[in-house]
Amino acid sequence: MTQRSSVKITSSIGVLLVFAILLLANLLLSTLRLRLDFTEDRIHTLSKGAETLLRSLDRPVTLKFYASRSGEQVPVPFRQYVQRIQDLLREIELRSNGNVVLEVYDPRPDSDEEEWAQKYGLAGQNVGIAGIGQTLYVGLVASSGANEAVLPVLSPNLENRIEYEVMRLIHSVARPGRPSLGLITSLPVLGGGQAPLGSRAPAQGWFLGRELQSNYRLTTLQPTLAEIPSDLDAVLLIHPKNVPDTLLFALDQYLLRGGRLIAYLDPLSVTEQDVAQTPYFTANSNLDRLIEAWGIRFTSEHLVIDPPAATVVNLGQTGSDRLPTWLSLRDPSINPDDVVTANLNAVLLPFAGAFEGQPADRLTFEPLLSTSSQGALLDTFNAMQPSSDQLRNARPIGVQHLAVRLHGHFPTAFPNGPPPSTNPAPSSVLAEAQRPGTVILVGDADHLNDRFAIRPVNFFGQTLFEPINDNLVFALNLVEQMTGNDALIGIRTRGAVDRPFTRVIQLQEQARQRWQQKEEQLLQSLQETQLRLTQLQQARSDDQTVLLSPEQQAEIEAFRQRRFDTQRELKDVRRNLVRDIERLGFQVKAINIALMPLLVATFGLGHALYRRRKAAAKD
Repeated sequence: MTQRSSVKITSSIGVLLVFAILLLANLLLSTLRLRLDFTEDRIHTLSKGAETLLRSLDRPVTLKFYASRSGEQVPVPFRQYVQRIQDLLREIELRSNGNVVLEVYDPRPDSDEEEWAQKYGLAGQNVGIAGIGQTLYVGLVASSGANEAVLPVLSPNLENRIEYEVMRLIHSVARPGRPSLGLITSLPVLGGGQAPLGSRAPAQGWFLGRELQSNYRLTTLQPTLAEIPSDLDAVLLIHPKNVPDTLLFALDQYLLRGGRLIAYLDPLSVTEQDVAQTPYFTANSNLDRLIEAWGIRFTSEHLVIDPPAATVVNLGQTGSDRLPTWLSLRDPSINPDDVVTANLNAVLLPFAGAFEGQPADRLTFEPLLSTSSQGALLDTFNAMQPSSDQLRNARPIGVQHLAVRLHGHFPTAFPNGPPPSTNPAPSSVLAEAQRPGTVILVGDADHLNDRFAIRPVNFFGQTLFEPINDNLVFALNLVEQMTGNDALIGIRTRGAVDRPFTRVIQLQEQARQRWQQKEEQLLQSLQETQLRLTQLQQARSDDQTVLLSPEQQAEIEAFRQRRFDTQRELKDVRRNLVRDIERLGFQVKAINIALMPLLVATFGLGHALYRRRKAAAKD
């Protein structure tokens, strides 16, 4: 054998060995799931809440994922979306330590899989012409023992909530029973004749009401009851109106027994005005007798304004305006250290009130939502005025707490016993707390309404609801924690619902402050000119026949010139704002389009030169 042949054989054996090693490594590594998630919101990683829930499962759960894949009529984006959902489900299966088993089905036309998808009630959409063609499915079925639950359709519009929906589905079939929740409200949360005010309620209730009915044993409590049932895990009050002393006493005793209460109060309820046609100055609610006994005050006759949190609101024919009474709260107004608020990105509170004061002894006070340091109070009358008047008439007061948690031994608000109107008398009356209780107070009830929380979307012929902020996530987190069922609280939305351009908001706020300052100068100048004209008019002699004296005419001309100069400065403020925003946008585009590719190219060239020099040094 020649040396050349020996080299060829050795090379061939080496190639085969390398191929065998690569094949073996591929087989070994294919069983591992090693990934690094570099996205800002870690959208490809299960949240801690999901992992906690999966570890707590004490019974197996089977997930049946029906998703159309094969067929020429299946769009490529749809297949990619299906793959992302399947990756999430595989991750859930892997993290469950065997408690979750995933089964994947492709419901092709006229197949057994399609027949089962239809039996489970999964929603399909025909993509053919005139109803002739393939029907696409993407739905999920969960089963555990005799319990079964279905997500008929997993819409791409709701992809940022898929993890939460899947984990809630798993939890619903794995839990032994549903928590119990009592509801007292003056608003049509459940629809129909729910509102005790006799208001014109819509046929269908709010999305929040339907969620509560689906996930809790919901009991509607009448405002006339004298005692809160002891089997309730928590009580939910939404905009309590004209609360009688008997109900206040019942809530007082419930908390002394260690109860849990969530109360949504409101200084000006837009929902009540829309539904019951009540005047704005009567559309408020409070629990003053109770919360004052706890050392807390609620600004039931004043609204909170916060210019940095002002929301752009469409005012109809008059256009749109940034209303400081509609608070769009983001970081740092949302407490990042509390489990119910840690993963919230944006909460909208229209016409909210605040909670002040020092809690009573043996009570802890934890803010959940707050304003910035520019918070101020405004009476409800001025809340109906234009935004510039609101800012001018507000009373600065600094940071205001819009949602708080109280925990501990609550003092009684009825030290002299039950009110005379209590009938029948309760079986036992407590004068002090037997065990710690918990109360969560929120200074707005309107944000629970669909109008301020969700928008409908159509997918596969079904009407789904897409969140426009984290209002309902916040509400459901509170209920889940207060009913002792906090497994779902830590499951965040996958990616931010609203990612505002905070730098633009800062520029707009700075321009607003300059505008307001110039406007106030103009109004002050107008008042001074009017006063000067009045003085000149009074000083006019009786034989003066002309309407205006030369001094008056000169004063008017001077005022007109000052007004012209001020208005020109206001235009400059607007022009500079637009210029600053456009310049900021150009800088961002330059970074995205030019700078980043330039950095990558520079790194590539530098690395190539480094390798070339290193190779030359070896030679």
